[in-house]
Amino acid sequence: MSRKYLNGKWCVRCGKKTPTPYLEKNWELLGHEKGTIVDIGCGNGRNTVFMQNKGFACTPLDMADDFGNTISLGKEKFPLDGKSIDIFLANYVLMFLSKKERNQVESEIKRTAKDGSTIMVELYPALDSNAPSEEKMVKLQKEFFDKLGCTKIRYSKGKFIARIGE
Repeated sequence: MSRKYLNGKWCVRCGKKTPTPYLEKNWELLGHEKGTIVDIGCGNGRNTVFMQNKGFACTPLDMADDFGNTISLGKEKFPLDGKSIDIFLANYVLMFLSKKERNQVESEIKRTAKDGSTIMVELYPALDSNAPSEEKMVKLQKEFFDKLGCTKIRYSKGKFIARIGE
């Protein structure tokens, strides 16, 4: 089952109930034992719930109003204090945001990131997104990584875990 986002985009992965395999396999690389997490574009909350069950305090943000805090991603400030977040999850959401929206999300990540915070990003080439091909997905991934000034922890095509601003 798919959920239609308010911006007219579809994420075919939102109907899944288990955390993304990448998160399930690599969550310990995020560090910050029992730290604070913001799940950007949380969908049905599957990654939020997984991390909460690991003892983390999570703030889920999504454009749909069926789980977490409703926010127009890329248009509104995160409902979070500055320098308050240890870990950012951005699983299967960035390719659905325009360049302007991604820039605003990047600014909010920088504003709310604690020193030494980490981020996990997962992308896929979705036909109805701003990264409809593998080539465009890889370009988007590199742009986002570079703009946040990340240092690699794990990096592969369409996925990465990194320290922000190091």
